[in-house]
Amino acid sequence: MKKIFLLLFLFSIILSTSYSQERMRHGNDQKPLQRIEQWERTKLIDALNLNEETAVRFFARKHENQKKIKEILDQRDDAIGDIEDDLRNGNQNDASYQKKVDNLLSIENSISTERQNFLRSLSDLLSPIQIAKLVVFESKFRKEVRESLMGKGRPPKDN
Repeated sequence: MKKIFLLLFLFSIILSTSYSQERMRHGNDQKPLQRIEQWERTKLIDALNLNEETAVRFFARKHENQKKIKEILDQRDDAIGDIEDDLRNGNQNDASYQKKVDNLLSIENSISTERQNFLRSLSDLLSPIQIAKLVVFESKFRKEVRESLMGKGRPPKDN
């Protein structure tokens, strides 16, 4: 009886340890992304000189736009996956490929249109110069993050 109890006890310790490690692994995956998002928010508030009320409204609108863009990007990924499957199987004709590429181009246009709609929707929150600063900031920020992740540099320190 003691041997069975000991085996069950050891088995439960092993399971709990592996479960804890799995939770830590998944938790750590989110932390860098959350830090990047927080860093972006802080820098954006500073770059655009946003007061608290405007910042809350701006980030709510930005979040909604990001959700819409993500949905469109998911559609694009699906369309690319369909094309990839067809290429791998080799059972499609030129007209079929053209139709799928046209669909992909339409989805790409949707991304651009959504971006334009978002920027235009900011006119009641931000001045034209703030919108211009936002466009420049987002481009530079993406470049900084990409370079940092690729190991070409560290995020610059605030001056």
